[in-house]
Amino acid sequence: MRASAVLQATWQRTRRPRTWGAALLFGLVWNGTRLLMGLPEPGFIELLTPSLWVTLFLVLAPLPWQWTGEDAPMASPLRGAAQALPWMAALTLAVLLLLGAAGGPPPGRGMGPGMGPGMAERGGPHRGMGLHREETRLIPIHPRLWILGVAHLSFGLLLGWILADRERAELQEVAARRAADLAQARVLQGQMNPHVLFNAISGLTELVRENPVAAEAALVNLADLLRALLAQGSRLKAPLGEERRLVELHLALERLRLGPRLRESWDWPLSLDGLEIPPLMIQPLVENALKHGVSLAVGGGELRVQVSREGADLCVRVANTGPAPTKIEGQGLGLSNLRERLSLLGAPPGALDLRREGDWTVAELRLAVPA
Repeated sequence: MRASAVLQATWQRTRRPRTWGAALLFGLVWNGTRLLMGLPEPGFIELLTPSLWVTLFLVLAPLPWQWTGEDAPMASPLRGAAQALPWMAALTLAVLLLLGAAGGPPPGRGMGPGMGPGMAERGGPHRGMGLHREETRLIPIHPRLWILGVAHLSFGLLLGWILADRERAELQEVAARRAADLAQARVLQGQMNPHVLFNAISGLTELVRENPVAAEAALVNLADLLRALLAQGSRLKAPLGEERRLVELHLALERLRLGPRLRESWDWPLSLDGLEIPPLMIQPLVENALKHGVSLAVGGGELRVQVSREGADLCVRVANTGPAPTKIEGQGLGLSNLRERLSLLGAPPGALDLRREGDWTVAELRLAVPA
């Protein structure tokens, strides 16, 4: 991983309930064992120390194994060990220094037999007696703590490798699921191209008999529509302006077929056309409004297309008059395909809302867009 990814993974470990759960459980077992063995009751700091140690292990031990400087989720065993050894050695030394500074001399050192408090304060009978003088260590770590340090270092190296390998497997599993979702989203997106063309051609069959001149113009528009659909291809992101072009071509065909029965209004700022969204998100909403609303009304109906930016979301609202869609119509191929693609692309469940507002059928879509 790169430095930013390593720091993010470390931060995520501090927020996992299992990290704190494991630390709390270890602390309870450790202190419970002390009580069962009849050892002196620990102070507040001693009571928290086992849990703090485990937290330190779980959060920081995997860090050197994950640092690669590239996109790989974990370093090779040789490189990981070479990075983890000095890292855990530094952490171990820091822990030992803290223990040495906080704990003072270990049990068994200090006042000898027969030395009362007064003698200890005055230095006792051994003051100035060469080898019996109180010794001052250059490093305030008792030799007994070094045994704990070696265990700390060994356990930290092993635990760091285990945790880093587990997170690597989790990342690869997430990446595999994401790749499968994207592949399925591309398949569903590919299904929309023939669906759009099928509906467009079906609408032109009547026009060929009734108005051959208009049918000829419609075929030109149909060729442009096909070209636009091919341009979308299997891309997962496309500028909003290309979606606008697709909707305009589709409406051009519908105007030739419906004539004055189609009354439309737009509120789509050109300034938003540079935003990138998944392709074929708005066109199915417009197609659904025309097919199940406007075209079924005897006198036609109105179509309103509104696109706006609301914070981090792009809000699309497509409303139409005409008969209310039935449950089957409201879940036709276009909208069902759209809902499934939204789910695969990670959109929240309420990203697409289809409802009735008075005489209007409203489809509202919210998409997260980059700032």
